[in-house]
Amino acid sequence: MPVAVTAALALSLLGACATTPPLTPEEHRTMHPTPSTPPATPVPEQHVRDQAYVAGGDDAHTLDLTVPGGHRGPRPVVVFIHGGGWEGGSRALFESTEGQNVAALRDALHRRGWATASIDYRLSGDARMPAQLHDVKAAVRWVYSHAGRYGLDRERIAVAGESAGGHLAQLLGTTRGRAAHEGRLGPLQGASSHVVAVVSYYGVSDLAAVVPDRVRAGCGRGSAGRSSPEGKLIGADPGAEAGAKAAAAASPITYVSPESAPTLFIHGRQDCVVPHAQSERAAEALRRAGVATDLVLTDGGHAESRYYATEDMQRKAVDFLATYLDPPADGG
Repeated sequence: MPVAVTAALALSLLGACATTPPLTPEEHRTMHPTPSTPPATPVPEQHVRDQAYVAGGDDAHTLDLTVPGGHRGPRPVVVFIHGGGWEGGSRALFESTEGQNVAALRDALHRRGWATASIDYRLSGDARMPAQLHDVKAAVRWVYSHAGRYGLDRERIAVAGESAGGHLAQLLGTTRGRAAHEGRLGPLQGASSHVVAVVSYYGVSDLAAVVPDRVRAGCGRGSAGRSSPEGKLIGADPGAEAGAKAAAAASPITYVSPESAPTLFIHGRQDCVVPHAQSERAAEALRRAGVATDLVLTDGGHAESRYYATEDMQRKAVDFLATYLDPPADGG
């Protein structure tokens, strides 16, 4: 199906935004909490835990924010989105040294002087797409609207995610600037979900192609159909005709355009959960659209610690992000 037609179908499924509701008193206060931090002013170390990013929202509408101290001026921010097949996982992954050791990446970002926000979102057992996209956009808008309070640079917000979180990070990048995908949660008036760059760790880019990609990679079908993680996300079999529209609407590759965010894909060649063809296909689509894109394929399976804990892989992520988060004259 042509990309233009697929995108039109996706937009019709998600629907246009309804009239924006008025700000609550709390939202009005936090839209302009303090003036932006002057460039010459040191930003103090700050840790904000269990912060709701949607007033009166779901328990999953929560984030943790860390601002490293010892750096001047408004600091760039990297928002991290956890994986778990859209049906599990937690923002606590970002601070964990166990298993994947994603905390090693977090520490590398802080050493660079960048703030980080790790977010939760509603899982597929509680809500179907586009709820998850609306959640992560609301979280980014919260960071944007609270930038002055915490010494952050609202014009330099990037996003990184792993597996299902990589899928949502890609969606933030390919749907940026598209009002129909914002949802109605959290700060809206005067706030932006714009991200300047995306890092996708072994993320899904095309829901309908996950099972065929596994078969072509010699991995077997794996979890498939309506009961698969991607099937639960959209409430249908992504590979069936009846689920085609919903699968396209939930796929980042559907929305690729020249306005998409620059993206780095990191993927293991032996990944049989999300085959690396998912990242290859998305990277090629972005390149064809004229978007700055990098693809790193390395030996490894799904969700391995080497993607976060080895110096070489950390450098690839940090160097890519630095292109968009560090202005030329930034001395940190």
